[in-house]
Amino acid sequence: MSCFVLACGRFGFDGMPVRSTLALLLLVLSGGACSAQDEVPSRLLLKVDETAVGPFGGQKSSSCLRVYADGRTLYAAWWNSAAIITDKETGKQSRPDKTVSLEHRLTDGDASGLSDFLQSKPVKRLPEVFGPPHRPIDYVETVTAQIFGPKGIKKRVSSRGFYVASLEEKTRYPSALILLMNRIDEIEKEAVEKGHPAAIPSDCQLKP
Repeated sequence: MSCFVLACGRFGFDGMPVRSTLALLLLVLSGGACSAQDEVPSRLLLKVDETAVGPFGGQKSSSCLRVYADGRTLYAAWWNSAAIITDKETGKQSRPDKTVSLEHRLTDGDASGLSDFLQSKPVKRLPEVFGPPHRPIDYVETVTAQIFGPKGIKKRVSSRGFYVASLEEKTRYPSALILLMNRIDEIEKEAVEKGHPAAIPSDCQLKP
């Protein structure tokens, strides 16, 4: 238990000997219970929002990723099917869709390494916008990453079509962008493989 509930006053001191009460008060004053750190939520390190349209007509998807300094990771995604279902009674057509929302926790080493990378000079020097590597034909993808420092947003990077770029096309990107996008992809995959169901983040807009 990270917080000594008696010392915090959740149950009060009624009927407790004076000597015991003084001992508990001294424990609180010495920092032995209820540290402020336990009550302060971990700050946001990385916020990623992604949308995609295609490759089939009417097919869409979106996702959001939130990574906190303590390693807590929230990942939610929505997508619809390429198949079209027709209601026999009304004749109305629709596409089946699915939503998943997961929570996972990175190891301390991974969280610390991610924080150091996000605050590195190569990342800070990245341009804010990267256009598509080639003219989109039947698939349009946009990924926007917001990097947070102790005082708020420090960097915003938006890319189009990165994940469908060929190996040759990716050679035109800065190394820091490739590392950032690959790390985002790895964190999302890890959340899907190891995460457990959780509520969709309140600032996450999935369905169009």
